[in-house]
Amino acid sequence: MDLTLEAVRVALDLNQVRMEVASTNIARADIPGAQLERADFSGAIDALESAARDPKGDPGQLEMITPQTLRANIGSLGQAGAGTSLLDDQIAGLNTDSVAYRALATGLTRRFALMQLAIAGK
Repeated sequence: MDLTLEAVRVALDLNQVRMEVASTNIARADIPGAQLERADFSGAIDALESAARDPKGDPGQLEMITPQTLRANIGSLGQAGAGTSLLDDQIAGLNTDSVAYRALATGLTRRFALMQLAIAGK
């Protein structure tokens, strides 16, 4: 597998899971005592940084990162009812991740278009 494609796939998965966590927290924000979630993706980010430092490296470390393994790193942030600043932070994060997801998807689409042109010999 191509390292660049694997890195983009992992980044898309990271953004997807972050958006899921933010959406869950937004939905639970008004429920007193509800448990809010926090994701720790330090391992995945370290793998992406390692791949960036060594582009000729083995994409195997990235292949092991899936949405399921990322969801395993979701823990408790605490209870809902901490105030509107937490809700504002979650909405801002959701918007940021949404923009990043669209940018990654657009870049991936362009890469596939270039590959298609190369295969067609144009």
